[in-house]
Amino acid sequence: MIHSLLAVIAGLIAHHGFFINGEWHMRGVQIISTHVAMASALLGILSRTNGTWGGSLHGLITMAIWYFTALFTSMTIYRLFFHATSSFPGPKLAAVTKLWHILHVRDSRNYLLMQKLHSKYGKFVRTGPNEISIFHPGALHSLDGWNNENTKDVWYDVLQPRQSAIFVRDEFAHKGMHKTWTKSLSTKAMDSLRPRLAEQAHSLTRCIASYGTEPIDVREVMSWFSFDAMGEAVFGEDFGLLNSRVAHPEFHNRELFLGLLGPTADAIWITRLAFSLLRFYGGAKGWFGMVSFCDKRMKSRLENGPKDGKTDIASWFIDDYKDLQGKVDSKTLDNHLNGTALTAVVAGSGTTRASLIATCWYLSKYPEHADKIRTEIQGVDIHDANSLALLPHLNGTISEVLRLVPPQLTGGSRISGPNGLLLDGTFIPPFTKITAPKYVVQRLPSAFEFPHEFIPERWYSRPELVHDRRAFGPFSFGTFAYPWYILFLRFDQKQTVPAVINHAMWRKPRVDLIIKPGNRQCVGKVLAWAELRLVTASLLQHYSIRFAPGYDPDLMWRDMQDQVAAQPGPVFCIFEPRK
Repeated sequence: MIHSLLAVIAGLIAHHGFFINGEWHMRGVQIISTHVAMASALLGILSRTNGTWGGSLHGLITMAIWYFTALFTSMTIYRLFFHATSSFPGPKLAAVTKLWHILHVRDSRNYLLMQKLHSKYGKFVRTGPNEISIFHPGALHSLDGWNNENTKDVWYDVLQPRQSAIFVRDEFAHKGMHKTWTKSLSTKAMDSLRPRLAEQAHSLTRCIASYGTEPIDVREVMSWFSFDAMGEAVFGEDFGLLNSRVAHPEFHNRELFLGLLGPTADAIWITRLAFSLLRFYGGAKGWFGMVSFCDKRMKSRLENGPKDGKTDIASWFIDDYKDLQGKVDSKTLDNHLNGTALTAVVAGSGTTRASLIATCWYLSKYPEHADKIRTEIQGVDIHDANSLALLPHLNGTISEVLRLVPPQLTGGSRISGPNGLLLDGTFIPPFTKITAPKYVVQRLPSAFEFPHEFIPERWYSRPELVHDRRAFGPFSFGTFAYPWYILFLRFDQKQTVPAVINHAMWRKPRVDLIIKPGNRQCVGKVLAWAELRLVTASLLQHYSIRFAPGYDPDLMWRDMQDQVAAQPGPVFCIFEPRK
């Protein structure tokens, strides 16, 4: 009896003394190994008192049952009745554990689950033990807009120990990384990139021409294009996929790890556990395959220099790498450089791919909009980025595609600041995970008239169809904020700003913040828009696009998956050359 009581007490201490505080998503292996070590030690102690291993093992199992019962019962009661977010509506099991969420999105369709939860529970829904999903036109600006105090969610630790401007939670580190990205995609840098992107667009039209009048798997062709364009922009060298019409071996690795990240994105501790314990299996194996590929590409670029003297995005980061050698430890520099390559390959190729697939789908379904764009581009040099940026229907079409099929359907979570978040009279407590699923927010009737309809004119000639433009944010934007006392703290590389804030919150519930504007802008937004305008104009200049005979247009939506970036279902089209 005393052993069972001690186990219950230990479970309560584990919850209220440890797990209720701080972040544990990076410590899954340590938690498991600590429990195994303690169980082994306890088994040894029990064997001395019981005298038999069988009796000792029975006693250990009994104590483990009481320990975990107390631990999880305490967690359940706290989360349901005493947690700061307990007053928000939402599924009760979602309030208890994120495993409920994972169970419901095991098919990687989180965007549809978010739509259902919004329809049932309203604007503010509790979708996790410490998580509020916001379905409000002002949600995107509240998360990332000016004068917010929010920090990045734990999901952005997925690359650890690698880092990049996107996947770093330390805001001081982010600021420096973001500056390099800004320089690499400046007006001057883009001037050198655009002719090479134009050549990739030409390769795409030549690839399509090689099919003749055969149906084209748009997903496949756009995968080739986006990967080639990414390689050209980042490493100064494409992969020749459009010419060979053969999928790159890394596509398989990408499918594997996206299959893991899709369902577990909202419980990143599971992903991190898989990376540690299952690195040679399934999605984790695919992840490390992609990591190895990116490391090798960046190493080759570092050792061999730019091909044909081209200035590429990698050049800027390699210059920083060389400048900091001897000032920063080599492991940190390697993790930053390789993390940047990994981010560029995964994010850079995936987002434009989804948008181009969706663009082909909408132009096939609504050919009248393709005709309007053709009228606009008559007499226009489509390789002139400034000219394309001034074409209202071209840009309206792309904006409408990005509204209905945002590159990131959900995700992009933040942690509310030390003063919480107030939106539309609803207060979200401090240090709560908050998310604004873009697929739902960008289709809100309160923000857009006929929200599910494809109407490019809403962006230029029919502004009355946009009730609240804040609801449109396919690419991230905004600011960083950090506590004033951070300026006077010293911490090692293992301590991030969010960790320091998390530590301080228990003693200081309100913290005055210094707001620094503008550093959460999507680093690839300029490049993405350049690609989307150029490719759309180029395709419509050369081809008339229609669905292939027998193709079911609903298939793109039925098979749409939410795996970090949108993964549209199959799209088959006929590209008929224009005379």
